[in-house]
Order: sequence, then C-alpha cells, then structure tokens
Amino acid sequence: PLHITGAGEKTLWLIMGFENATLWFFPKPGTSLWDIAVADAILMAIGGKVTDKDGNNIDYSRSRNNASNDNGIVISSDTDLHSECLRMYLEAGWESDEKT
Repeated sequence: PLHITGAGEKTLWLIMGFENATLWFFPKPGTSLWDIAVADAILMAIGGKVTDKDGNNIDYSRSRNNASNDNGIVISSDTDLHSECLRMYLEAGWESDEKT
C-alpha cells in the first residue's frame, strides 16, 4: 500500500493508474462531496465506480452544509474490484474504528 495524502491525489492516482492503484477503501467519515465529485464523473466514464461503504451512489444534491460523506467511500477504477471489495466488507460485518 502507498501512503498518499489528500482525496484529490488519491483519486487522481486511481484515474491515471499510477503505481497500479485501483482501489481506495475508506469506510468512515472524512471526505466531502467536493473531494470526490469530479473523480466520480471521470471514473464512471472510464468504467470505474464510486459509492459509500454500503454500495449506495453518492447523493450530490445535498447542500453545502451537509456535504460530508459520513458513510465513507469506496472508489475503484474497476467495477468488479469495487463489487468484490463491497461484498467482502458487507459479509465480514467490519465496522469503522471511530478512534482513527
């Protein structure tokens, strides 16, 4: 795994395929709508997927005052990998660690 700071840089790595990056799994609060909106559109166009940790599409109609992605994000440049990650997460019943 690579340590990359910032949502914009992480999503750029996925879009460009730098260092074979294909998945960003972040199942807890910490990003905002504007952190991932552009990446969502680009990844959708190239066959990727962006959802919350439960597999729901991100709702971009929310107001600026409610722009936090409180249900985490799962972003992948590969829809099959995205689906497999969600399946494993949901089947295992993992919970985010609120302390980190």
